[in-house]
Amino acid sequence: MMQNPANQARSVSAQPPQQKQKLPRFWQNIGIGAQSRWQQLHSLWQHRRQRRHLLTLLILGSAALTISTTACVSYFFVRGLILDNLKEVALLKLEKGTDEIDGWLSSRKAEIETIAYSPKVRTLNWELVEPQLQGEIYRLKEFFILSLIQPDGSLTSTLGNRTNIKDRQHFQKAMAGHINVSDPLIGRTTKVPTIVISAPIWNLPPEPNQVIGVLSGSIKLDRVANVANSLQYGSESYAFALNSEGVPIVHPNNNLIGNSDRPSPSFLHSQDPALSTIARQMIDRQTNIELVKIDNKWVYAAYAPLQEVNWSMALIIPRENIESQLQALNLLTSVVAGLLVPAMLAAIWLIYSSENNRGRAEREAMLNRIAGRIRASLELDKIVQSTVEEIVSLLHLEIAAFGWYDPQNKTLQILWECCESECPTQPINFQPYLVENLSVRSDQSEPIFFTGDTWTRSASQPIELKANSYLAVPVQTQNQRQGYLICSHAAQWFWSGEEIKLLKAVADQLAIAITQSHLYSQTQDQVKLLNSALHELKKTQTHLVQSEKMSSLGQMVAGIAHEINNPVNFISANLPHATKYTKDLLELVTLYKQTFPEVPPEIADFGEEIELDFIEEDLPHILNSMKIGTERIRTIVLSLRNFSRLDESDKKQADIHEGMENTLLLLSNQIKNGIYIVKRYGKVPLVDCYPSQLNQVFMNLLSNAIDALNECDRLDKIITISTGVVRENGAKFLKVAIADNGPGIPDSVKDQIFNPFFTTKPVGKGTGLGLAISYKIVVDGHGGSIKIYKAPGGGTEFLVKIPISNDRPEASNKREVRQRAM
Repeated sequence: MMQNPANQARSVSAQPPQQKQKLPRFWQNIGIGAQSRWQQLHSLWQHRRQRRHLLTLLILGSAALTISTTACVSYFFVRGLILDNLKEVALLKLEKGTDEIDGWLSSRKAEIETIAYSPKVRTLNWELVEPQLQGEIYRLKEFFILSLIQPDGSLTSTLGNRTNIKDRQHFQKAMAGHINVSDPLIGRTTKVPTIVISAPIWNLPPEPNQVIGVLSGSIKLDRVANVANSLQYGSESYAFALNSEGVPIVHPNNNLIGNSDRPSPSFLHSQDPALSTIARQMIDRQTNIELVKIDNKWVYAAYAPLQEVNWSMALIIPRENIESQLQALNLLTSVVAGLLVPAMLAAIWLIYSSENNRGRAEREAMLNRIAGRIRASLELDKIVQSTVEEIVSLLHLEIAAFGWYDPQNKTLQILWECCESECPTQPINFQPYLVENLSVRSDQSEPIFFTGDTWTRSASQPIELKANSYLAVPVQTQNQRQGYLICSHAAQWFWSGEEIKLLKAVADQLAIAITQSHLYSQTQDQVKLLNSALHELKKTQTHLVQSEKMSSLGQMVAGIAHEINNPVNFISANLPHATKYTKDLLELVTLYKQTFPEVPPEIADFGEEIELDFIEEDLPHILNSMKIGTERIRTIVLSLRNFSRLDESDKKQADIHEGMENTLLLLSNQIKNGIYIVKRYGKVPLVDCYPSQLNQVFMNLLSNAIDALNECDRLDKIITISTGVVRENGAKFLKVAIADNGPGIPDSVKDQIFNPFFTTKPVGKGTGLGLAISYKIVVDGHGGSIKIYKAPGGGTEFLVKIPISNDRPEASNKREVRQRAM
């Protein structure tokens, strides 16, 4: 889509008069007879049929998509239910096997525990116990060894073997009072993979709760392996069991099986991530069945824990063994899919029956949308440009444009345009008769059909056009010149009545919007004038308030300084005499003590009462402190006078560093709570300025920095004052930068920070005039600049620049100082 700028106009220029004779020959060529009218009606019918077919295909596609989506959702829902049932059956088969092993182990544990409670076994006398254990082996059949274990771990078995198994975990657990089933191990005497069931032997009364030995029975692992091998769910399915460490104790691959005496890699560290995950869930004693990929094959893995021992079993089933039972559902889905064709035929009948009403509704919705976009803005460029864009998009036009007609010059100035294609837009030149048609109909409100045979975009690329291919709709506005909305079809040269009616309605809405835009522009101009006047009024008011404030402050400071100076001078003048008199009196007292060491008791008591020795020592310090205090008062009074400078109403050369020091002295009582002042004074000349006004600027900026640091919780609260000389555009400026490392000023309010009465401080703590006054003093009073930046270490930095003239003597240069405020 190519759009020309609003200010890049295109003119409809007139051609030489002799070309006006082309108009009659053109109408003769195109004809106005019955054949031409038939072609027009046929084109209109073809256009409507194409649009109807497009709409039909769209609705049919939507219906087919909806039905297909519903069928797919239903299929997958039913498939999920059936698949869940099949998975539940497989999991129940595994749980049946685990229950069988649990029941078998539970019976064996009960048998061993019963034998351990036998009175003969409790004697721990092997000669008495052996006949009973031999009989139990013959009776029970499941155990091929029964053993009696002493508390020190020495074992005697029915096979006559003796060894020590003190290090075996099943023995240690039994001695702790727990009957347990061991992990598979290799018997130290039989060298056979065995499961050992151990039960504690309790002492006879009167100490029945003391374990005095262990009875154990050894079982071959074949029973667990047989149960695992019996768990089959179709071909290529298999089962395995893991101990508490993830080591296989039963597995079709004997190379993977391990036990306590022959370690084997744990499935927890398997290179197959799916197998490792399943092993972790089995160790966590979870029960589930899930679809995973093991050894590059999709299988269903069902797993469940055993209750009698800390083992877990898993059943691995190939995917096709379970999902092969879904064939009936797939057949049903195929039948349902075949019913989509009748549904589509029914949808065709419904679409054609409601086509007329829908077309009318679409036109109305289109008009409402265009009107909504027109009314969405009051700016002329946005109104007109959005109109031509919506017309091209909704009516599928080749081009839409808007221009103003000048009846005096007979030119049509195109200011806004939108093309459907991406081709570059060149200047447009109309034929002379077009200018005549526009000039004749400029006062009418009916659309104009451009009947020219050529619309030239460039001198070398003429475009052949059919009759009536371009339509110009007049836009009547109040107190405005005549406007035209120009439209062209890409492949259609006939304009239907509905399209013309729609474009006329759009033109009416556009005319109202253009009138409103004109009124809005006039209102905005008036608002700008009022805002400017209000701004100047506020600036004047602020200046008057500041002038009166400074005048009152100056008078008050002068009065205070005068009133303070008199008593201070009196005290200061008498302090030297008081110091001398006091020194003489103290020397006299010392001389009396040396001359008359024996003093009357009354004098001695009185000297002790008044602490004469302390007075002799402390009185000189008191007088010295009074002298320092008077000097401090005189310095403060001098700083007040230097700060106010009431006697300096004109510009004069001043030392900026001196004014900064006076300002810091006045703020010394506020610089506390761990605030540091860092001074980085450069070599700067004396500057022509209003010293008192600049002192006020420094006072405002430093006060704001102190307030910002008092509100934060930083330990290193630093205010940095930097001065120097910079050059900009060949001119020299005095630079004064005041930065703090406080919380900083949000970017959203930086543009308003110098506005009068704007403040970020709480109500009652700021008037919003400090920075506004500072800005006026620096910019208006001294021709300088004041800007706000984000400090490098965080916080805020105010940069003040004051112009200075050449050949000025330099002020005092003070090196960088870092001091803590008192």
